[in-house]
Amino acid sequence: MNLRRLTLICAAVILFSPYRLYADNFKNNFKANLDEKTLDALTKDLGALNGSGSFHTGKALGFPIGFDVGVHGTAIKVNKDDLILKDDSSRAMAGLGQVEIGLPMKINIIGRGGKVDTAKLVGGGLRFGILSPSLPGLPALSITGLYDRLDHDYFKVTTWSANAVLSIDFPLIDPYIGGGFDSSTLDLKDPAFEGVPAAVSRSLDGKANGSRVEAGVNLHLIPFTYLNLGAGLANGQAMYHAGAGVKF
Repeated sequence: MNLRRLTLICAAVILFSPYRLYADNFKNNFKANLDEKTLDALTKDLGALNGSGSFHTGKALGFPIGFDVGVHGTAIKVNKDDLILKDDSSRAMAGLGQVEIGLPMKINIIGRGGKVDTAKLVGGGLRFGILSPSLPGLPALSITGLYDRLDHDYFKVTTWSANAVLSIDFPLIDPYIGGGFDSSTLDLKDPAFEGVPAAVSRSLDGKANGSRVEAGVNLHLIPFTYLNLGAGLANGQAMYHAGAGVKF
């Protein structure tokens, strides 16, 4: 994929993912696909989206004035067993805002919120800086731990994520590479079973573990700002990430 196509896809993700799908793509196919295999596949896709967009640099923020405020969009290819989302689209998208604040001892606190389709996402976590060089051209390394909760009329998904990311700062461009692990659980709510045959178990839920690998760049075209473009794999499927923000 050439850079121009990647940039267009990422720009579309950032612009439209928070507003996409006013028609509820979960409800369209949900009650017709209430089985363990489909729910586990849906949980895996949503876990990847819950954990996505959570990193774009390996450098922890400084204290006391370090902060990073940005908007991020992610698109992933839907798992073939996820019949709930795949019937409507081959991709699923998330749009969120994320705030990160520097604390002492190379620790950052993270808060995030947004939407996946019509479901609301809220979460947060911590970053710990392992390598935080003060000179450009040297590698920075950090790890993060996150908890995210996604709420929909029919279900809630909770995800614990762990990330590691390495980056190198240059004057106008910062390349990065990172990976993450997501452990997710989906619990069904009572409205999910309204009108569903009694033969369908009311104790159904979804469980899944997944992984993400991403590489990208931050472009610093204006001082103290960044445009983030990245791509990789989520659970072995294509993933794209775009973001923009202000960072001190």
